[in-house]
Amino acid sequence: MTKRRSPESIETIEARLLAASLALADNWDAVSMPDLAKAANIAVGTLYRIAPSKQILGKRLEVLARAQFDQAVFAPFPARLTFKERFGLIWTRMGDFALANPDIARFLASRPWPKDCAFIRNSTIFARDGVASGEMKPISGDVAAALVWGPLSALLRDRTCSRDSLDQLLVAAWDGLAA
Repeated sequence: MTKRRSPESIETIEARLLAASLALADNWDAVSMPDLAKAANIAVGTLYRIAPSKQILGKRLEVLARAQFDQAVFAPFPARLTFKERFGLIWTRMGDFALANPDIARFLASRPWPKDCAFIRNSTIFARDGVASGEMKPISGDVAAALVWGPLSALLRDRTCSRDSLDQLLVAAWDGLAA
């Protein structure tokens, strides 16, 4: 096995690559692999070892971005929250993540959620529990996810996400879900 030449960990290099790629994401189709390597301050060969194609790099970035989102949003909940409080906590975590990581949030807002991702799985569980308790309208997890993520992603894509807009959307999203 060949010894790695870089003194940096792969995680550090991937983090720089993710940041550079996200900064260039609005022009993703026009950006070349050498441009991405330059923006991330890594050698082109290193980039191609991480991702042999731009398509593979895009998938890898999506995995990294979703992992950061999932870690922030789906951390353990305090015990004994009401259903509405749980929704508020999830919403607050999503908003905090979006405000703290606007490039990652905007990147995620530009892509569909895979059916097997944590956001869809958790939305399905949330909807099932909410409908069963009578606190939520009888809707599916996919519809619950769309009611929550759709308006938020529009703000993210338009670069108009603020604490005030998040607070307004929280009320509107809850009104859309609550029985």
